[in-house]
Amino acid sequence: MIRLLYFSQAKPHANSALLDDILRTSRKNNATLDITGVLVHGGGMFMQVLEGPEAVVLRLYVKILDDKRHTDSRVIHITPTSTRLFPNWTMGVIEAEPLSFEEVAHLRAHRTESVDSKVFTQLMRKFNGLLLKGDPSMTTPEKTTP
Repeated sequence: MIRLLYFSQAKPHANSALLDDILRTSRKNNATLDITGVLVHGGGMFMQVLEGPEAVVLRLYVKILDDKRHTDSRVIHITPTSTRLFPNWTMGVIEAEPLSFEEVAHLRAHRTESVDSKVFTQLMRKFNGLLLKGDPSMTTPEKTTP
């Protein structure tokens, strides 16, 4: 199993209807593919974490690269893992200014360098905490079935 984090630039027409469409499709497909994760949207950016079987996550990312709703997609971190940080979310979502998260700004600023796994794990745990406590800056994600 792997965990992959990427950033991309949202197209100018990205709005809540577009985000709803992305989430609806992701949640349906990810449940079937054994993919979990979170999508952060705001400030004209997307940041997404995908967790699941290596070949499945990599094929999904290649498909994401062809999605016309964003450009300039860049993998920031990819790592093997034996546990999921988002085990209950086929796709959680946080709608916020991504640069308001200090750690996200740090990752984005250093996207051409190797990201320290501890920094990455801390950031992902923070997102998971936001999802679990129902932070008002995000929409409620659907849970996967155990």
